Parts: sequence; structure tokens; C-alpha cells
Amino acid sequence: MIKLIATAESLSQGQALLEAGVDYLVIGESSYGLRLPGYFDREEMAEMIRITHQAGKEVIVAANAILHNDKIDRARDYLSQIKAMNADLLMVGDTGLIQILKEEAYRMPYIYDASVLVTSPGQVNFWAQYGAVGALVAREVPYVELTEMARDAKIPLMVQTYGASCIHQSGRMLLDNYFNFVGKDKTEVAEHELFLSEPKKDETHYSIYEDDHGTHIFANNDLDLMMYLNDLQKAGIQHWYADGIYCPGQAFVEINRLFAQARDAIEAGQWNDAYALQLDQKVRELHPDNRELSTGFFLFDKDTVQ
Repeated sequence: MIKLIATAESLSQGQALLEAGVDYLVIGESSYGLRLPGYFDREEMAEMIRITHQAGKEVIVAANAILHNDKIDRARDYLSQIKAMNADLLMVGDTGLIQILKEEAYRMPYIYDASVLVTSPGQVNFWAQYGAVGALVAREVPYVELTEMARDAKIPLMVQTYGASCIHQSGRMLLDNYFNFVGKDKTEVAEHELFLSEPKKDETHYSIYEDDHGTHIFANNDLDLMMYLNDLQKAGIQHWYADGIYCPGQAFVEINRLFAQARDAIEAGQWNDAYALQLDQKVRELHPDNRELSTGFFLFDKDTVQ
């Protein structure tokens, strides 16, 4: 069965996403979660898990940041609290945290998420030996290689089907440095409304923001694979991930509702190009006006992506 996974920015949005047909919610807090649309405190996380379980669905707690020693030192206490909340899964990319998860007291199933590094079935299967029950594939992997990965992977692959894609992270506070250099106050600018543009290429608009984990830069266009969902299903890729970091509020809920309708049509054998185009048009209408959509690397020849 096809499963929909979506980030949640708040309790209210999380509940709406469940009602829209999402199967897994991805939530987290600022210390351990990376590039989430909103951060939950511990009480909110426990409440979101309770609500989700009442709906018969599951919660993935994002602990996918690259962690420095101080956060690794506090990780056992954090994991104990997550387990006590009855979270279903973790999303993890730091090997130090995976090492802790090998200890009996902290053992939990996890989704391996190391961003651009998850590009081969060999790597996926390696982490499956150490407790991973799924892997979030790098956004740079084209469809032809996804089919090969799905064929050889021993655990389910998650593929992003909608949302912004991070292309660079620096541990440095680059925005702070820039605003200090030009003598401007960064607080005068909305946190998620900054873009980079290449010299003499005004059409480029790489989103950039800064948090406790450093500086994050996103691809020129957001991802939309609505037209190719049936291809993913045929390849055996049945865990579809939607990222709402740049699509806030009800619009993200409605976009996920469209993906749920697509899933239902595919599983019922009622999918066709006309219906795909109809749903895709609705996604584009709901997508933020200041952002564009593309298929990313999905249709690239594998020799083009090195």
C-alpha cells in the first residue's frame, strides 16, 4: 500500500493533515530536528503523537541533524522522552545517534536520512543491518536509478514528491555575517523570505535561511512529482514524502489531500494522464506564488547527475 508522509508545522496543521489522508507525520524540536516547517515542544509532541495514534496513524520524530558533542551528550535523555511518548519512528542521519540507538534502553526503529548521501542500495542495506527500517532517498537521484535502488534495497525507500529541496548546508552563520558586513538588521526581514540570486541571472532565486544548525540554501524550484506518481508505484516506491517548509498553513494540507486522491486513484486502477494533469494543476494553484515548481532531477539521465 502507498503511504503518504508529511511534515507538520503545528498541532492544528498535523490534525488537518491526518484528516486529509496523510499516514505518517514528521515532527520534531529545534535541537535535533533539521529543516522542519515548525518546531514542537515536548508537550506538543506528546499531544501530536496521542492524536495521531487515535487516528490509527503514526509519527516520525525528526532527529536528523548533524549533532555536535553537546547534543550527543544530551541525546540519551531526549531519546528516553521520545520513547516514553510512544513515538513510532525516528528520522536519523548522524552516526553518533545511531550508535546510541544500538543500546537496549534507547533502541527504536528509524528512517535513515543523511540527505544527499543516500544514493545507492548498498548504503541503504548497510544501515538496515543497524536498525534502519526505511531510508529517505537523496533528491538528486533520478528515476532510472530510483528503480534500481528500489529493486535491490531490503527496506522501503521514501522519495520526496513535493516541496523544497535543500542543496547546501553550512555550519557557519552566513546570513549573520552578511548582514553585519552590509550594516543591516537581519530582524527586519522575515526569516523564510530571503533568496540568493546568481550574478547576471535575475531569474534564479535560491531560498536561504539560518537557524541553530547553520545556514541552509534550497534549490531554485520546489519539487512536484504529481505527474509521475504512477511511475513510482510501478517501481515499487510506495512511501511518498511531502515537505512543507516553504508551503505553510492550509495550502500544504490541501496539497497533501490532492496526493491522497492520487494515491487512491492509483490503488483503485483509475489513474490516467488527464486526472494526473487535473490534480497537478490544482497543486500549482495552491503552491506559494513566489515559488516555482519542477521535477528536479527526477527526469535526468543518470550520467548527467554525478
